[in-house]
Amino acid sequence: MQSAVDQSGLASALTLPTVPATGNALSLPWIEIAASLWMAGAATFLLFHAITYVRFRRLMLADAVALGQEGRIRIIASPRATGPLAFGVLHPHVALPLDFDTRFDADERAMAMAHERAHHQRGDLFANMIAMAIMALHWCNPIAWAAWRAYRADQELACDARVLAHHGQDKAHIYGRAIVKAAGGRPFAAARFATACHLTRLDTLKGRLKMLSSHADSLHRISWGMAAVALVTLAGLALTASGSRAAREMAAITGTVDDVNMARLTNLMADAPPREAVQPEPAAPSEPVAMVHAERMVPTPPTAPTPPIAPTADMVAPIPPAPPAPPVAVRHQSNRVTVTRANGWTETHSIPTEADIARMVPVVDVSDGCDSNGKASRQESVNADGRRVIRVRICQAEIDRASRTADRASAQADRMSHDADRASAEADRASRLADKESARADRAANVAALKGLHSARAQIASNPSMPAFARAQALRDIDSEIANMRAGNE
Repeated sequence: MQSAVDQSGLASALTLPTVPATGNALSLPWIEIAASLWMAGAATFLLFHAITYVRFRRLMLADAVALGQEGRIRIIASPRATGPLAFGVLHPHVALPLDFDTRFDADERAMAMAHERAHHQRGDLFANMIAMAIMALHWCNPIAWAAWRAYRADQELACDARVLAHHGQDKAHIYGRAIVKAAGGRPFAAARFATACHLTRLDTLKGRLKMLSSHADSLHRISWGMAAVALVTLAGLALTASGSRAAREMAAITGTVDDVNMARLTNLMADAPPREAVQPEPAAPSEPVAMVHAERMVPTPPTAPTPPIAPTADMVAPIPPAPPAPPVAVRHQSNRVTVTRANGWTETHSIPTEADIARMVPVVDVSDGCDSNGKASRQESVNADGRRVIRVRICQAEIDRASRTADRASAQADRMSHDADRASAEADRASRLADKESARADRAANVAALKGLHSARAQIASNPSMPAFARAQALRDIDSEIANMRAGNE
């Protein structure tokens, strides 16, 4: 075939003349520019969140009061914490509001602390750091931001489930009250961008309250979902088995066709006579291209025919088709699905009706309202269809009022503390003045005593009636006392 192509002049006819390049077009390095922008965005993302977290930690620890230590976890009361929250990886903390003991009862405090303790025990804060690093690589991907929000929501739901598993599902209403009370204030602004874990946030409050009321039903739905996945998997395995059998049959047919085509092509090449060089006829004037080809054609001597290709050891015979796989029988009935395998093993899965599913899922209505004197109220009933109806009303006005009352109490406590500090300072100043007056009185008394000693010495020295020995002894005693008093004054 190669010699026939050379003799026909087709290779020279298809050869195009090389046209020299006239110039190079200017182009911008778009890939380098895009990579630089992406790296700058990632670095800015990490720097922003690092600065925000450092600022949040510094302000949260400022004016904080240490309450206790649980292992590595340090418990503090911070005036900037409006609800329980966990933060810190190397030095874990749990920050509580100043009114934690008055706003929450004993059970609510225990469950709130168990929630924040679960964040540290599960390693959620370290996982958040890793997730933030991954988010830095995908800062321009909106799907990553949606995944981050779903990931944080799942963290809170996992800690809620852990608290209920430890304290019991019967205390779900107490835990719900703790969540609603913790949502009374707005979270600290810096924590919105940091990796701290709050007990609750207003935007996830409805979903978490739903989880508290439908935890057991969710387990039933998970079981039905796993049964459906198993059914789909069995059907997929059956289809995959039949598809693999068809693929093996197709591969065998393709190998047979390839062998037949190769043998026929070899026979044709072996039986084809050598082609002689033919002188081209002069082309018509209207076909200048044909003339050029005729001038380029050079006759070549005939070549020997190519021998047929001998079979080699790597040529494998076609694989016979495999026997069909035993089928899997799936029978659908009104309320169940029966799967029968080839070995006779039968599985039966019940399928709940739409009414059953509707009865298992309660209707949760959470809205703003003040039905009672409390900050939140919960009512549960059963409608005509047999579905549970959970009605939750959150009194935002009462929550705001309680927050303002707490702020006023905190301000009053600050004023009382300032007044106490001022009174203590006044007492210290009065004490110092009293000490100065006492010192001044002591100096005055010493001066008067010295004057009296000098006067007595003068009288004794000028008294001629005293014996000389007694006068000398008295003068020595008075001089000694005067020297001692002068030394004490100095």
